[in-house]
Amino acid sequence: MTIRDRIFEKIEEMNITQKEFAKRSGIPETTVSDWKKKKTNQTAETIMIICKVLNVTPEWLLSGVHTRGNRSNPDGWYAIDADTEAG
Repeated sequence: MTIRDRIFEKIEEMNITQKEFAKRSGIPETTVSDWKKKKTNQTAETIMIICKVLNVTPEWLLSGVHTRGNRSNPDGWYAIDADTEAG
């Protein structure tokens, strides 16, 4: 699933229109429409705005991974020091 897919899935889940999403986010309706039509991608500048409006974390929006609590690692993800044999 792509960032775009997650955005529109969440918009549908929240039962709001693209027009309402655009209004809440301040992102032009034409830009949101272009995302839907796969003509353009979201910019780095809009990611945090999208997260706030959709009430999701950047981690979820970018990767689809849910985190638990404020400091946990995502399920199935492990941090390995690059300087080790495994890294």
